[in-house]
Amino acid sequence: MPEGAGASRERAVPPDDARAGAVVAILLAAGSSMRMRGAAEPDREKLWAPLDGAPLLSRPLAMLACLPDVDRVVVVAPAGRHADIDGLGAAVRPLLVEGGARRQDSLAAGVNAAPDAGWYLVHDAARPLASRALALRVLDAAREHGAALAAVPVADTIKEVDGAGRVVRTAARKSLRAAQTPQAFSGDLLRRALAAASGPGAAEATDCASLVERLGEAVWIVEGEEWNVKVTTAADLARVRAAVHDVTSLRDSGPSGRTP
Repeated sequence: MPEGAGASRERAVPPDDARAGAVVAILLAAGSSMRMRGAAEPDREKLWAPLDGAPLLSRPLAMLACLPDVDRVVVVAPAGRHADIDGLGAAVRPLLVEGGARRQDSLAAGVNAAPDAGWYLVHDAARPLASRALALRVLDAAREHGAALAAVPVADTIKEVDGAGRVVRTAARKSLRAAQTPQAFSGDLLRRALAAASGPGAAEATDCASLVERLGEAVWIVEGEEWNVKVTTAADLARVRAAVHDVTSLRDSGPSGRTP
């Protein structure tokens, strides 16, 4: 992990966050936006691109901060953006930490900022349209099973290819799911998974759930949302901008965000 990665601006988590069963939400916002290089300014830094009159990052931060089950929000982001994030005026002032070189390093930085949490709810800041209802369903499933993630069925036929570009096999589409966030885990389980993935030779993980899967532990699926798009390219950003007003299902079903 690079020097300074994981350093937080607060030394300790408040006592309420260390109680049994406390839920800490971790918003991962340390990405480099490498695939947005062809976008026009100010969209190149995707988390700060305008979305419905505010920086894109403000929407997932507000979603997590308003969850009634969450005791603390940790944002993993470049140190140079910490003051800007503070200025977004979230309902709950987040704890800000710096990320690392790999996804698991950034996740570890967030977990280390709240090391005694009973549960962790992890979300990508680049998925701005995830609803409160989805986040709470994922958290409920994790409380029942230990680990859960949002995912949607795969619409395309998936081909596995070799290094030369030849098809090796066609995957059975009905058993495939495209992973999303939020993802949620018991505190002990996620800390064990991160410990196993902390070495410099450990394979990089593209999502948090795969770290738990490497331990041989079960991860459960919660039906995701089709508009819960990850902004990776300029086309993704355009799609999200269109959906933010057009998708009526984004409206939460009640004050808690849980479906009656």
